[in-house]
Parts: sequence; structure tokens; C-alpha cells
Amino acid sequence: MSSPASETSNPRGLSQGLDQADFVGAGSPRSKQATTGPPSIASTPSTPVAQITSSNSSPAPSISLSVSSFLTGHSTVPTGPLSPNNASAPNNLSSVASLIARSFAPRIAVFASTDADEFASEKGFSSILELLKPFGDTVSGTVTVHGSQGIPTQLDDFGLRFVSSDFMTTSKSSLPAHSAGVLHSSSTLSPISTTASSPVSPRRRSRSNSRTSTFTAPVPIPAGSGLDCFDIDDIDSLLNLYLAQNPRFFAMSSNGTSPSPLSPQALHETIYSKCFQKMLASPPVSAHETFSHPVAAVIFISSRNPQPIETLSMLYREGNDVQLPAYISKDYLRYYVLVHDEDQSELDKSQALFERMKRHFGIHCHMVRLRSKMATMGSATDDLSEPIIPFYHSEWISASEEIGMLRALNTDQKYIFESDASNLRTFIRDMTVQSLVPFMERCINTWNDQIASSRRGLAGRFFSASRRFLSSNSRPANSSGPGGTSSVSGNYDSTTGSYSFHTAEAQMRKLADYAFMIRDWKLAQSTYDILRKDFLNDKAWMYHAGAQEMAAASLILSGVPLSSKARTETLEPLLDSATYSYISRCALPTYALRTIMVTSELLRSRGGGAADDAARWLMKAVSEKLMGNLAHALVIERVSTCYAIRRGIGSQGWGNRMRKAAFWQLVAAKEWVALDKKQHAMQCLDEAGETVYDNLDWTMKPGSLMYDLRQSTQSMVMYDSAE
Repeated sequence: MSSPASETSNPRGLSQGLDQADFVGAGSPRSKQATTGPPSIASTPSTPVAQITSSNSSPAPSISLSVSSFLTGHSTVPTGPLSPNNASAPNNLSSVASLIARSFAPRIAVFASTDADEFASEKGFSSILELLKPFGDTVSGTVTVHGSQGIPTQLDDFGLRFVSSDFMTTSKSSLPAHSAGVLHSSSTLSPISTTASSPVSPRRRSRSNSRTSTFTAPVPIPAGSGLDCFDIDDIDSLLNLYLAQNPRFFAMSSNGTSPSPLSPQALHETIYSKCFQKMLASPPVSAHETFSHPVAAVIFISSRNPQPIETLSMLYREGNDVQLPAYISKDYLRYYVLVHDEDQSELDKSQALFERMKRHFGIHCHMVRLRSKMATMGSATDDLSEPIIPFYHSEWISASEEIGMLRALNTDQKYIFESDASNLRTFIRDMTVQSLVPFMERCINTWNDQIASSRRGLAGRFFSASRRFLSSNSRPANSSGPGGTSSVSGNYDSTTGSYSFHTAEAQMRKLADYAFMIRDWKLAQSTYDILRKDFLNDKAWMYHAGAQEMAAASLILSGVPLSSKARTETLEPLLDSATYSYISRCALPTYALRTIMVTSELLRSRGGGAADDAARWLMKAVSEKLMGNLAHALVIERVSTCYAIRRGIGSQGWGNRMRKAAFWQLVAAKEWVALDKKQHAMQCLDEAGETVYDNLDWTMKPGSLMYDLRQSTQSMVMYDSAE
């Protein structure tokens, strides 16, 4: 088996900054049958990097809309009978930043042998992946990460996302010749099989009315063909299930037994937070960002395996030999795990096998001790020394998965032994602290020192521009695409809509994404800022929009003061350009919606004038019709909460936005009435009346919007009572 590293040149030797043990011990088996490890973690592209000087960009649309555009009715969406688990809504900068940072957690691909999955099946789980997922949501204890300056930062909410390895084992023959940048299948991030049917919103382009989230062979989709970052129909269907619940469902008392009602404001925060989280939960594997590319692969076997070393080597080769699109790199950490069966295997034999694994595969190994017996309520009484705890699914499952689980007939609560849960937490923490985070830090330092540092400063800009100019003059004549037009601009291949993983642009994007994942916001922002200019020059619009989006998010998360002038001159152009490119150039409206939702939440959490900007950006999402009917109404209500946090100064509250907040509550109430959601319409009306309109005589006169809406909601209540 030839090493993929031999297929690309490395004239500058960019992998020399990493220890060989990172890829011998962490990546490849030390055996005669498999002696070649994964390719080097970075290599210099054969063509010069993109030119820094930017050209004229297309004008971005202004944030303007007519109030009358909101005062239109919408079709009624069917209601549903069930509701999801409880979750708290973010209400300050730290919680918002935590939610967003955890949504971009490192992805860990799981390779499991047949015996390992059978072990999980005996415990009542479909696979090892299902058993692992919830324990990766938050790594136990604090995780110390070191930024580019070597300064340690303590993170108490660091998380991992365990994902299926199915997309890693698809043969190259199943991929079209012109793959474009996206392996799209929601199940590449989730193994649970569900089927959910969602109403199609008239606000968006036609889509399939139903889908199955069981895994199918991932199909690359051409850039700009309408790829979904998330499914809007599923978000609307899930929101419909949320709204059908009694407010008591979303709040529990401290002992978890007696539900207590939520205030209308808290109920809105909770429901909005849930929908926002689902929008960020399962992005597809894409070329223009590497957040969904695997940072590591965990290879599982059980102590029952008759040929453990050979099985681990086979699973390694399975992931290493597969032919992937050129934008996905196989230079990720390999971690080997032995699952010891406490009920049926001898501990001495498992420990001896574990020592063999460490000699063969290096230090990145772990043995986790689990019971194969299924934990049930009866097992707690049979063996009092083994307490059990409820097993809850990951909070980062997709909307379609949650809909499927809520509608499933079998809703029996699963349990797990407390010792198993403790051992799984220990395994995930050890892997994170001892292997994963150091691996990411070494990658960041190598790419930053050998690629990104040469691009910073005046000398680096002139050098990059000259290399770009010389490369364009020396480009061979046979580099043209169909019709005689050039299909390659710098390192960008427009026929596939992507950069190869070994190019400087792709590696710098990976550097920025890794820095974002370990929350080195300043390094991430500076790298995204360099990349967006390169992508603009290459007319790589999907990459350009992604760099603008993450540059804006990194800038806000970095904590630097953002005055009104800074937001207008720095932040707003980034968001304008990102949303314009996503919508107009790439036909990716869900990515545009993600951009607006993330930045508006971060701006809202800062308060003051930033909250006003958050409201304006949410208005843009509404005016662009980027969402379904129910989400449309929910976002309008969110506009009101953005204005409501402006309390003003002094005893008179000068500078508050209470009238604007009340007006947008009225608009939201009209939307809820049109959607036959009387409970939420009444809550919006009560909130608007309490703050402003109840003190005005004309609002209670026939013909006023407030009067008409109250009459409509009362008629709906009377009709329901008559039924």
C-alpha cells in the first residue's frame, strides 16, 4: 500500500514541525503488513498562494423592509402531540458564546468492529456510537488549551461530537467526476434511523416533503446547488411539536419532579434556544469549511475479538485506503480503544492485550471497562452494589432525529450502570486532554509558523502578490476548462468547486477552524481575514462567504470593544458580503440564515446599540424569507426581545426601545394568529399591552390592530371550547 503522502510534493517540508510519533503512534499500526502511516499533516502547494489585493466585490443588499410585508397571513401548520427534553436558554454573553463554541466542537469519526457493536447491542444500544454520543457533549472537568501565544485557557464546557464513519468508507466509484464541495447526508453525523415528514414552507424553494435519515451513500453536490446547512422543514416541524406543549413541559423544579410554569419571556427564550441549537447541530460535510471534517478517528474492538490486533489494523486501513474527495484530508489522529467486558472476559487477558496494543499502535490507546449486561430497573434491585442512572440522548442530535424519537412508538427510558458512565467519561477526558487537544495544538503551531506567518505583514503581502502574478503569467495553455475558459484560478478548481486539502488556502482554512474550535478567537479572526481576500481573488464564492461569516463571529467572540463605528465599518460589511454570497451566488439560504442567527445572538448578548443591530439583522432574515412559517413568527418575536433589553438610562428610561418591542410583539401576534397558535398570540398581545398599548385609549377601538387581534384570539378560544 503506497502512502498518499508520496503523491504530493513537499518542497518546504512543512511537516517537520510535528513529531513523527504523532503519526506513527497516533496514526498507523506498527506492523509488517501495514508500515505506512498517514500523510504528513501539512504540505506546500505546488502552485502559488492566492493574491492578497482584493478586487471590487458585488454590492450587498441593504437592510430595509416594509412593515406591511409582515402584516400578511400564512397557512396553518398541523400540530403535533409530543415535545422534546428540557433545555435552558442562553441569557448572557458567556452562555451564548458557549452554545456557539460547542456547536463547532471537533468531530470524531467512530470505527467499530462487529464484536464491539454487538457488545453495545447487548447493553440495549444500536451501536457503540449511540452509547458514546451523549458523553461527548461536555468533557468532564476542565480542559486546558494553549493558544498561539502559548497562554493556557481553562475550558469547563469543552465538548466533542462523535459521528458516524460511513462517509469515510464510501468508495471513490460512487462519487461523480465533478464532486463539488459537499458530502451531504444528515445521517453522516447521526446513526439513529428516523423518518419524518415535514410541511413544505411556501417561503422557500421547493424541497422533498419527506426524508429518511438512515444512511445512504453520500453524494457530492455541485457548489451553489441549494445545499442545506440544516433542513428548514424539519426545524418547522420540530417547532410545531414544541408549541403544542404546555409551558410546564419546558421547566422543572430543582428536584426534577414537580414541573413549574415558565413566564412568557422565559418560554420564548427556551423554545428559541432549542431551535437555534438544532440549526447548528448537524452541518453537512462541506468543502468550504472543515468543522465537519474528522479531527480524529476512534477505532473500537472488544475483548471478545479473536484477532484483535489484525482487526484494529484492518479498521485503520479501511479508513486510510478509501478514496475521498480532494478537499478531505486523512491526516487526522487515530485513537485505539479496547472495550473490556466486565461480565464475560478476564481482566488479566484484557490488560495483556492492551499492552500489546500500546506496543503496536503507540501511546494513543485506552482500555475502557464496561458491563455487557443491560441496565434496567430490575438490575438495580438484583445487584444493589451497581446503581443505574437514566441514559439521555445527545443534545446535539439533528431536528429530524429528534422528531423521529419524539414520534417513535417505543419510548421506554434507557438506563446505564453508573460505573459504565463513569468509565466512559474518564475515557473521553483522557483522550481529549492527553491526545486530541495536544494534537490540535501541534497542528495549529505548525500551520501558523510555516504557512500563515509568511502571509502576515507588508512583506508577506508583496511576496504573495508577486507569486500570484508570476503564476498567472506562467500558467500552461492546457489549464482551460470547457468552452476554453480557465477552470483553475490559483489553487482553486472551479470544476469541483474546491481547493485540494494540501493547498495553502485549504490548510489555512483548517488552521482557522482548529483555532476556532479551541477558542483562540484572535488567531481565527486574523486567519479568516487573510483567507477571505484570497477567496475573493479566486472567485471561490462559497469559501469567500464562509470566511466572511466566521471572521464576523470570531471578531465578536474575541471580546474586543465594538463601538457603533466599528460595527458599521468592520462587522456590517462582513455580514453583508457573506449573506449576499450565500444567497445570490451560491444558492445556500440556510447558511445565510446561520450567519444571521449566530451573529445576531452574539450582538444581542452585548446589549446597547449592538442589540439594535441584532434586531436589524433578524429583520433582514425575515425580509429575505429564509425560514418556514413557524420559524418566521418566532424570529419576529425575537426581534421584539432584542429591542426589549434596551432599558434606557435614568429614572425615565431615556433611550429605551419599549415601543419598538411592543410593536414587534403585535406583528408576532398577527403571525401566530394566522398560524392558529392562539396561546402564543395571546402571550404576545399581553406582553405588548402590558408594556405600552394598554395605556393608550385608541388601541381598544374597533379597527385598530390590537383590538382586531384580541378579538381573533378570543374567537379561537371560544371555538376550541365549543369543540
